[in-house]
Amino acid sequence: MQESASPISDESAATRSLIEQIVAVDPELLRCSKCDYIIHGDGHDHCPECGVEIDMNDLCVHVIETNRPRLQYLWYTQVAKLPPEALCCVKCGYSLIGQMSNRCPECGLTIDWEDVAHFAASRIGDLFEYRWAAAPLKSIATTFWLGATSPFRLWRTYSRYDTPNVKPLVILILIQWLIFARGWQTTALAIDPFMNDVIAANAPGPKMQFTYNPRFENADLIDYAMWSVFTFLALSLFVQSNREYKANWRHVLRVFAHSTFLASFSTGAWCILEAALDSSLYYWPWPKNPRSGVPSIGFDYYSGLGNAVLGLALVSVWAMLWIGYKKYLRIPHGWAIAAVAIFVGHLATQCIHIITAWEY
Repeated sequence: MQESASPISDESAATRSLIEQIVAVDPELLRCSKCDYIIHGDGHDHCPECGVEIDMNDLCVHVIETNRPRLQYLWYTQVAKLPPEALCCVKCGYSLIGQMSNRCPECGLTIDWEDVAHFAASRIGDLFEYRWAAAPLKSIATTFWLGATSPFRLWRTYSRYDTPNVKPLVILILIQWLIFARGWQTTALAIDPFMNDVIAANAPGPKMQFTYNPRFENADLIDYAMWSVFTFLALSLFVQSNREYKANWRHVLRVFAHSTFLASFSTGAWCILEAALDSSLYYWPWPKNPRSGVPSIGFDYYSGLGNAVLGLALVSVWAMLWIGYKKYLRIPHGWAIAAVAIFVGHLATQCIHIITAWEY
């Protein structure tokens, strides 16, 4: 005799697992959408009461969506599609597989499932702090891209309860320092032939030779390193605010390491903008040099351009620090802390530069 309904064994393993977990939490959650009959996972795809067809997978997802406070674990593993092994306590790292209570069984921390989900997403993602050893190039590119174009999204992937990994953060700071230190020279290698072989060769008027020499000496590089150290120390001196919002020096280091993404490219951007200014010699009525008879641009224009670029770099650092303090550390007056720290870092660097300039 042929049965009128298909047994539950025809369902996928994932659906069977969902049914078992939902019934384990509350056997009355699975109900027919038409007559509200309680379905105890009795192995049929039709309601025994009214006969309406039931898609058990859709029903399970609907139950999870409408009972998220009680079924957070199921929500993030089955609906948000986060792997169960990635869900762990943000404080002690204890696995939360199958955990549906609001406390970590290991350390007793109250579980904020959104923080757990963000922590899990970052662990399985490509951020440099977590993937610096396994995929250094991909992770550094992903981190720079998110930090420079979508800092709010970047900070949503970090959990404030996660203990930052100091080593990759220091490496991240050094990488940005190298980009800043050699950004001009690297960009000039590409700009120089373009300006001389393309622009100068095809532009009307007298032919000119463009040369882009290094703009940063050892003293400037030391100044940047000193600025980084003193700015970070100034951020760490706000002990009262850090304690009030449960932030330690590692959390501050994480914010600082992500604050100079845009600033590190300022020297390369400066070289590109200077090349654009040089190319205007062919298309803008600049005054002619009385000796050579060719158009020339006053030094003040180049100096002003450089100061503007470096000024915007400092503003970008302030903005990135502010976003990090607001979205990650949840400190509402982070904009003031960032401004004071940058000022102190700049002042201390200038003082040391003046005092020890002879050593450079």
